[in-house]
Amino acid sequence: MLHEALVKYGYGVTTIQGALTPEDRDKIVKEFRDGLTQVLIATDVLARGFDQFTVNMVVNYDLPVINKNPTEPDYEGYLHCVGRAGLKGAVFNLLCGDRDNMIMEKVERHFNHYATEYSNILIMLGSKKTHLSRSEFGSD
Repeated sequence: MLHEALVKYGYGVTTIQGALTPEDRDKIVKEFRDGLTQVLIATDVLARGFDQFTVNMVVNYDLPVINKNPTEPDYEGYLHCVGRAGLKGAVFNLLCGDRDNMIMEKVERHFNHYATEYSNILIMLGSKKTHLSRSEFGSD
């Protein structure tokens, strides 16, 4: 759904997730690195080990959580994800409902950094509430 919406708005988009073969994932990452696509949608398969200096924005459609306890944030995973945006990039956290708000509040308290809320920034994503913060958590 997100992929199709971005394509509809004219963006070159590729999507990567764990069910792909390693060869297919490598091909998709190479296409992104080579600038053949503007947007790379990824699951947590790229949470670590993806060093791409041209990434200037990260959008967390779902906040990273601990698999065994989905109400607990994966703080290290979050740090790695937002680090992709570098020191000058932006990080968007799309929040929908009480659970997402609770997880984001825990992340903010943990890092002692509080994001600014923007309510109507991504109209195409419906009623999701959006938080934006500069990536002040550093990079990998």
